[in-house]
Amino acid sequence: MISKIFYRFFAADKYSKNFRQNYIMKKLITALSIACLLFNTQSNAQNVDHPWLFGIGFHGVDYSSVDPMFKGLYDIDHYQTIPAFSKFDVAKNINRSFAVGLSFAASKTNNTGLKNVDKKFFGDFDVLGKYLFANDYLLKSDCWFDPYIAAGPGLSMYGSDKSIALNVGVGINLWFSENVGFNVQTLLNTATSEAVGDYFHHSIGVVIRLGGKDTDKDGVLDRVDKCPTVFGLAELDGCPDKDGDGIADNVDACPDVKGLKSLNGCPDSDGDGIADKDDQCPNDKGTKELHGCPDKDGDGIADKDDKCPDVKGLAKFDGCPDTDGDGIADKDDACPEVKGTIETKGCPDRDGDGVADKDDKCPDVKGLKSNNGCPAIDESKKKEVLQKISFAAKSIQFETGKDVIKSVSFVKLDTVVNIMKQYEATTWSIEGHTDNVGNASSNLELSKRRAAAVKTYFINKGINSSRLSSEGYGDTKPAADNKTAAGRTINRRVEIKLNE
Repeated sequence: MISKIFYRFFAADKYSKNFRQNYIMKKLITALSIACLLFNTQSNAQNVDHPWLFGIGFHGVDYSSVDPMFKGLYDIDHYQTIPAFSKFDVAKNINRSFAVGLSFAASKTNNTGLKNVDKKFFGDFDVLGKYLFANDYLLKSDCWFDPYIAAGPGLSMYGSDKSIALNVGVGINLWFSENVGFNVQTLLNTATSEAVGDYFHHSIGVVIRLGGKDTDKDGVLDRVDKCPTVFGLAELDGCPDKDGDGIADNVDACPDVKGLKSLNGCPDSDGDGIADKDDQCPNDKGTKELHGCPDKDGDGIADKDDKCPDVKGLAKFDGCPDTDGDGIADKDDACPEVKGTIETKGCPDRDGDGVADKDDKCPDVKGLKSNNGCPAIDESKKKEVLQKISFAAKSIQFETGKDVIKSVSFVKLDTVVNIMKQYEATTWSIEGHTDNVGNASSNLELSKRRAAAVKTYFINKGINSSRLSSEGYGDTKPAADNKTAAGRTINRRVEIKLNE
């Protein structure tokens, strides 16, 4: 099909010159328009990435435009062609700007440019150096539009005549894709032999680029391969994707687990926008402020750390509220609606005796915890009680020089026992004293034993030992003058004191 078209428009005489020229121009414009559209959809690498170029196409020999020079240069009526692929090219890029190639073309023509003159075999073999504009700094882009200039020596044949020739000209490759393009070229061949003569050599054809270094054999050239030593995917610039999430392993924060692009390749199991690796509660939807953990009551404390997750509370109470503001969390506050003290578990204590008002039977009078917040002895009766105790204590008699209580003292001691039983919240101190007659050390020891004897009497009568203490002071705390007999009698005594 292609051969027929070229034969009709380059060789057939029945078509007029103007018709062929106009038709070819329209086709050229159409081809360029298509190429422009392809420019918007194709990505073309530099030739240096595909260093080898192979071409095949049609060519025309033009002797008519040499004298005068360039006249009718692109008047295809002057071209002498054959309707077949008859030109072959091979070239290799040396660097991004220069290429060296070989070109061979054959045909039947004559060197007069006249159609009625017998044609002879024509051969053209050239060695060309090419300067590539599109790959140099002049255009500064890797594009489909790839013009060049070419020059180099060649061998021209016309019939049996041969001649060394010098070639110079221009050409352009229009790349339809990364590897396939359309080539147009015109060279001026100046031969050393008049028998061969000077001529313009025009050609059109298809060119293919091959080659390029691909270390990991993944189909992505090393120059554009972001992972040139690891087999990867073309859509990921040559990098692998182990977990198949569409994110290259070299930029995937979780390369072994399928994840989301928005999270750099990491999964988000609960869909809260926080990657599982950074989510302290990966299976429960939470907030960024709480590192991915939920907060049902909205108090800013993650449910996992919130001791009261269903009630809005304070951080210092681990998420629990303090309704009365007494510094005690409601869950630990026995009186959560009324401000209280830590000692009374959040309940008020008006008299400050350490017994909560709700448990204090005497809430306005400071008392004892052991006596339900009431004083050990009612203040109105306290004086009377202490007088009875004091009178009974003064009546205690011992056998001379001993710690044995005389039976005459039992009635008075029982009076004290009854008082102690009446006021169970009271505690008592029993003190023993002597006069200064005799040895002080012996007196001290005797006073201790007599005080202990009284304590034992009370215990034997049912008074808890924890309520009693005893001590002896000898003659160190006289209550009267030891110089008189009356004074010494007073100093030989036992005192029973209420512990306030």
